[in-house]
Amino acid sequence: MMQLPHENDAYNLPTDKGSNKLINVIPIGQVIPNLTYSSLMVMLKLLMRHTGIAKVETAHFSWKIFIHSGSIAFIEDSSEFLPTLIRKLKIQKIQTQPDLIQSLNQKPISSLATYHLLSEIYTQDRENCLSVFKEILFENLLAIALEQNFSLLWKPLPSEVKILLPIWQLTDLEKAIAKVVAQWRNFNYVHHPYQTIKLLDPECAIAQVPLFNQVINGKYRIGEIADRFQQHITRTALKLDKLAENRTVAILPLPLQSPSFKNFLPFDDGIEKRSQPKVMIVDDSPILLKQFGDLLASWGYQLSLVNDSANATKLILSEKPYIVFMDINMPNLNGFDLIKQIRRQPSLANTPLVLVTSENSITNNFRAKWANCRFLSKPRTSNDLQEFREQVLAILHEFAPT
Repeated sequence: MMQLPHENDAYNLPTDKGSNKLINVIPIGQVIPNLTYSSLMVMLKLLMRHTGIAKVETAHFSWKIFIHSGSIAFIEDSSEFLPTLIRKLKIQKIQTQPDLIQSLNQKPISSLATYHLLSEIYTQDRENCLSVFKEILFENLLAIALEQNFSLLWKPLPSEVKILLPIWQLTDLEKAIAKVVAQWRNFNYVHHPYQTIKLLDPECAIAQVPLFNQVINGKYRIGEIADRFQQHITRTALKLDKLAENRTVAILPLPLQSPSFKNFLPFDDGIEKRSQPKVMIVDDSPILLKQFGDLLASWGYQLSLVNDSANATKLILSEKPYIVFMDINMPNLNGFDLIKQIRRQPSLANTPLVLVTSENSITNNFRAKWANCRFLSKPRTSNDLQEFREQVLAILHEFAPT
């Protein structure tokens, strides 16, 4: 578990350096899109002189970061915050007044009201609550650090707001989470603590364990699975990653969400939905085009479906997709000849290309690497579908993140 600073430690803001001078004002009620994780951290540091709520959103989730007295008091996962809090309070056997839990379950409730209720819970059992709050903060920060492409929206609160909660320095939080993030990035199948798990092999020994069998139906996040086994979340993720490697379970992709900033501030109207990356699929099979296209569309991508490989290069030049998936065996022009045609165009020399074929041979793999392409095997049976989806999603996250 990460070591967090004491709440009374001093916090130092970043200083301006040369031409990279940082502004110390974040616009109120204005979405700042397309931030990397590093630039998001810079923005949050600029807000450390203020009190308010920074809403952070990605293609999958959104969080509210409560900044108070120059530090972070809490990070609220907008979709599962309350169930997670109540679950962890029960695990620690923290006795709270029934009316407080009832208040937490009321919807809708403002973030400020939530934090006041948390303060009341905290005053009842500071030591155990500190452990719970630290764990929730850690898991939310881990989830944020493993995401890509952030948007930020800032809502200040009156400076006289008084809330009794432990507070943490952002710079120390970054250091504490860095090693854990590096561990998660080394997993082969697990990529995020909010992913859910689906059983693939009902005959395996571990599937007969009642507690394990209850949480592998695709409904429970890795964080909740860790809680049920009373185990550190990274240790749980490591075990699930090995089970996925053995085809015992599948790690399901993260769901996509619709932007929700319009509901965050009453004066935040007319925000344009960010255009999603365009993906081109070239295949002579109308059935496969539809199936593959439906999958990518469900993840929020714009599509260009091409069933005539002879015209594919011309369409790539005009439509400029972020990435192109193509079959090998196609009439008129097969996949490898199409690659040669594409690479002859100077503007397409670095366009990511992925060969998708049922012919998973060493020769095809070698030829794909030689042509600077990725190679994917089409699923032969329904048991192969989940692995195929995960491989496609990993490639999209690398070359065309939403």
